[in-house]
Amino acid sequence: MEKPAYKSSRSYISLVFILSLTLANSTRRPLVQVESRDRNETIISVHHQAHLDYGLSYPMTYEFNIPANGSDYHANVRFRSDQEWTEMLEKTSEDFFNGIEVVRFDHDADKAYVSVGFSSFSDSIYIMFTNAEGTPISAIFQQTTTYYDDRDAAVTATADDWADWCNEKFIQTCHIFRSHNLWLSTAIVTHGVGEDTWADIQAQIDSGYVEPVSHSRTHPYVPYEDLEGEVFGCKQDLIDNLDLPDHNRYGDNEYIYAWVAPYGEYDDDIDSMVSVSKYLTTRLYYPDDHGFGTWDNDLNKYDPVGVSREVGPLWVGTTDTVDLNNTFDEVLSSGGVYHVMCHPNVIEWDQDYPWAHLEHISNRRNVWYVGFGHLYAYHFLQSEYPSLDLKVAGSVKMVPTSFKLYQNYPNPFNSRTKIRFYSEYNNSISLNIIDLNGNIIKNIINNTVLMGYHTFDWDGTNDIGVPVSAGIYFVSIRSNDGIHTRKMVLLK
Repeated sequence: MEKPAYKSSRSYISLVFILSLTLANSTRRPLVQVESRDRNETIISVHHQAHLDYGLSYPMTYEFNIPANGSDYHANVRFRSDQEWTEMLEKTSEDFFNGIEVVRFDHDADKAYVSVGFSSFSDSIYIMFTNAEGTPISAIFQQTTTYYDDRDAAVTATADDWADWCNEKFIQTCHIFRSHNLWLSTAIVTHGVGEDTWADIQAQIDSGYVEPVSHSRTHPYVPYEDLEGEVFGCKQDLIDNLDLPDHNRYGDNEYIYAWVAPYGEYDDDIDSMVSVSKYLTTRLYYPDDHGFGTWDNDLNKYDPVGVSREVGPLWVGTTDTVDLNNTFDEVLSSGGVYHVMCHPNVIEWDQDYPWAHLEHISNRRNVWYVGFGHLYAYHFLQSEYPSLDLKVAGSVKMVPTSFKLYQNYPNPFNSRTKIRFYSEYNNSISLNIIDLNGNIIKNIINNTVLMGYHTFDWDGTNDIGVPVSAGIYFVSIRSNDGIHTRKMVLLK
């Protein structure tokens, strides 16, 4: 049956919810804005440059309060005011679904969860709720949810080193993850990929549940001889050789959201090039990281992150099913991000452990299953993007102002971590490691540093070289600009 076309009222009272905190004297237009007209029509708008830079097509979940004592409501969506309304597909908490445009009603809590992405039609999303007779009803926007469909936790997976030499093993791994309804973000070494392998990668993307991410052109060690080619060039290779999934597209534009660092090695030059290349985040190679990176307002990207566990007998990998499953259970109970990685070239599908773990973590209706890059595209819009400065939203500001202490990486760490800061001028600083009681356990530097970026290592020892116990510590820098502090977690 053809759905009725609903007309919006020409006279309305606007109630605007700003999804960002701006300075009181700021005259900037909000970058993300939710506007409710007569409490019957809600318009969600995003700044055009952000839409162009990142696509933002992955469905974001918007939470609404709906009238009590109702049971036959519908959500309708359109992307321009001159379009007819389209009734959204409805799902319930008993359904298994991820990353689709859908509405879910929770009538016990008088809530509606509308999941919809931005389209190529405009920079706006229009939402209207109606009853069984097609009459608009009052619905009040509350918030965007941390995870898609207001799930309890998220699961994402990455697989390293897709190239000709392990193509068949990647195909097998993609099939197995797909059979468990698990997304797999495949890190591709583009200059190691020939014509046949490109065709196989495309076939796996087209079959679903596979997202390509960048892993350099030649898998080099740091420092890179061709920094731009390895980081930006790899991204362009993927865009040039593949038709990317719908969640990586906006009109004719295509997007690669994540950079996976070869060997887990990283430095300031790579970090800056990741920013210039408009990746949202970097994945390094250390375990027990179950959350999101911190947004860096200077580089317009998230700080690097690690993984929860690697499945397989390599480096930080494990074949201990009990450890793998318990780690997932802990992350689920805390509401975090369970990030499992693997190297398909070494994972042992003839053994029980990978199958048992995938069975344990998959097909749960209260968990959001998502590609790694898509996870950050969602989080970018949901959490951090509204705090960006409009003046630099469409470009990368390579140099921060005055003094900046960055989050250490890796964090958490189990043996060594890098501490990085930037000073706009020659600066007298004191850099200390402090415990929870405020005691200085190690002084790393007490001197004048030159202007620019600086990186120091901390190996988890105190001033006399004795390893300290696991726990929470702080890196504190006292400079002419004040005191700057970041929290660090040392694991054993």
